[in-house]
Formats: sequence, C-alpha cells, structure tokens
Amino acid sequence: MLDAVLIGVPKSGSTTLADWLQTHPGVAMARIKEPNFYAAELDPQTFSESFLRVSPDAGPDYWAQPDPLPQRHQAFVRRPEDYARLWSNAQPGQLRIEASTSYFWSPSAAHALPAANPSATAFLVLRNPVDRAFSHYRMARKYGLVSGGFLDELARDAARPVKWGQSENFIALSRYADAYRRWTASGIRMHTFIYEQAFADPEVFWIEVQSALGLAANPLPHAEKVHAAHDVRWPHLVRFAQHHPVGRWLKDRLPEGLQQRAKAASASAEPLQLSTQDRATAWTYFADDVAELEGLLGKNLSLWT
Repeated sequence: MLDAVLIGVPKSGSTTLADWLQTHPGVAMARIKEPNFYAAELDPQTFSESFLRVSPDAGPDYWAQPDPLPQRHQAFVRRPEDYARLWSNAQPGQLRIEASTSYFWSPSAAHALPAANPSATAFLVLRNPVDRAFSHYRMARKYGLVSGGFLDELARDAARPVKWGQSENFIALSRYADAYRRWTASGIRMHTFIYEQAFADPEVFWIEVQSALGLAANPLPHAEKVHAAHDVRWPHLVRFAQHHPVGRWLKDRLPEGLQQRAKAASASAEPLQLSTQDRATAWTYFADDVAELEGLLGKNLSLWT
C-alpha cells in the first residue's frame, strides 16, 4: 500500500519535504501528514495532558467526515481501515507517501512498516544532533512544554525515561546510531541525506528525491522551510497560560482580539541562539553516538562539529 515514507528525524525538514511532495502530480500524500500508524509505542492514553493539549489525536468527529478527509498535521492512527482512508483521494499511478517522524526512533515501526510494505522506499534526513535538539527545545518552549534553559532541559531530559508523550526526548531523538542500525537491518530500501547539505542546495536535494522515487523532475516549489521555529519572550508565562488550570481559565476568557495581541506581545523579536560554550556542552551528549554513526554511514560528519 505504502510506496514511500519519510521516517525522520524530527525538526530536520520533513514537513518541508512533505510539502514539496504534496505539489507533485505523481504523489498522493496522506491526508494526515504524520499518522504514526506503524509506531506502536505511541499510545495517546499514556501521554501527559500537556502533550495531548499540544498534539491531540484525531477524534471521532474527524473520522466521521466524508472522504477525502481534511488535511491534518498529526494523529495516532491505529485502525487499518482508517489508515487506508488517508489516500482515498489518490489517483491511479500516484505514489502513496506519508511522513511520520516517529518511525526512525520506533523499534516497532522498523519491523512492522517494512514487513507490511516490502517494496516501499524510506527517506531519512539526519541533522546535527545539537541543532536538532535545540530546534526541538525552541518548539517545546513556544508551546509551554518547557520553560528552563536549554542545558537545564537537556539535563532533565537525560534523567527521565525515554517515553513518547511523557517527556520531550531531546537527547534520545538526537542519538541516531541504534535507530540507523535497526532500519538498515530491516531490509527496506533507504535513502539517507544530511540536513545541512540537503538544505544548502534544496534544488539538488529535490531532484535527488524525485529521481529516487522515479518521478518526473518538477521545479522546486519553494526554498523556504515550513514550520520554522520562532521564540517567546516569557516561557514561564506561556507555560502558565497553556497548561496551568488557572492560566487556561484566564486565557479562555480573554476576548479574541486581546488573545491575539497578547500572543504578538509574547513573541521574541530575536531568535534564541546557542553560545559556543553551550554548544560544546550540549555536544557531549552526542559525541560518542556521532562517532558510531560515522562508521555506520561510512561518512565523515565533521561538518557537524
């Protein structure tokens, strides 16, 4: 059923690539960009309330709608008949593609997806692990899921169990070697790209992706990244307004106009930046993994240091 899949990693351009593929007449992208169907470890019933508030599942009202279903960024699809409906709009000859970035991390996906789709092609984009974690941190900070400094949040993350939906997993999602080994052992045909190289020349990257899929070469739809991060001035206030019962009560009673003005006022004028010292400290969480990955890829990754 599935012809190709973008398996990850999070915060490494998969939404941009999915957006490009969406424009190609030879492709039918899933109506839910990230259905997470093959990642059995992702169980919304175990997610924290704050995580579900930011990443809600698709409920009965969504599935009650007629085909083709409305486009949606993410859900946690479990029923095969629901998963099949994500391509109800596919035309004959179109490739069926989805883009669940949980798959690279998920041991169950590395087994179940190739078993169910033995002829599928997997695309993987790997990003400098510190930059990936920092981009993830900025997103979590924007949604009020964290409010501490980057290094403090990395330290907290390192002390927690790795559980999707209960912690941010900044570190686990930036350690690639074990997951890469799983996926290469799965037997799936896989194309691996380095984020910094791919998006330094997006036109060449786009040509390579189309060629790997056997698609006619269409012009690059746009060079801008989709869902680029932005930052908030007062993360503790955002966390209070988004996730504390009193904060949510107060926010819900603000007129829409005031809510929009408050949101605009809370946006930071300048993006967060990592200092050289903080980058070096963060790198210690990933140095050994990157050295292992270099051996697996047969590629020098000095561009990440």
